[in-house]
Amino acid sequence: MLANDLVLGWVSGRYEIGPRALGNRSILAAPFHDSIRERLNVIKQREQFRPIAPVCLNKDAARWFGCHQASPYMLYTYKSTTDALAAVTHVNGTARIQTVTPASNRNLYGLLTAFSARTGYGVLCNTSLNFSGKGFINNIGDLDAYAVQHGLDGFVVNGRAHLLKSSERYQAHLKVSAMPVPGARGASSA
Repeated sequence: MLANDLVLGWVSGRYEIGPRALGNRSILAAPFHDSIRERLNVIKQREQFRPIAPVCLNKDAARWFGCHQASPYMLYTYKSTTDALAAVTHVNGTARIQTVTPASNRNLYGLLTAFSARTGYGVLCNTSLNFSGKGFINNIGDLDAYAVQHGLDGFVVNGRAHLLKSSERYQAHLKVSAMPVPGARGASSA
C-alpha cells in the first residue's frame, strides 16, 4: 500500500513522547514524489516549505544520505545522495534522518525491509501522528477521527490495517492489486 502512494497512520508498540515521531506513532508514506511531501504538509496543517523527515534502514543510511553512523533520534542532517527521494529531501539537498535497526524498532525495521524488497529503497517519509499542538494520538477513536478529518488513507495498529473505503487512493490500490499478473496461473490472456 505504501509503495502505491497510500498515506497511513502507524501505531506500533509503546507510546512516544517528545518533539518528533520515532516510529511508534507516525504517519508513513513513500518517499519518492514531492507531491507526497505536499500532501503530508496538508495533512499536518502546516506550511508547504516544511520538510518531511525520512526513516531509513541503518544499513542503507550511508548509501542514500551519506550517514555512516546510527542516527536513531533525528538529530542530524545529511546530504541526500539521490534525486529519487524527493519527498524527504529538503530544498537545500539535506534530510534529517532517523536510522532503524532490529534492536531500535523491530516492527518498523520489518516494514522498512519489506518496503525495500518491493521498491529498492529502505526509506519512508515519517512525520508525527498528532493533532496540531497536541500530543501523540494514543487511542483508536482519536486515530479514526484523525484519519477521516485529515485525509489519511487508513492506519495500521499493531500490524492490523484499517483502511478508509472512501479513500480514492485506497480504491485505486484495490483495482491495481486485483489485476491478474500476465503469465501467472489462472491469469487470462485476454
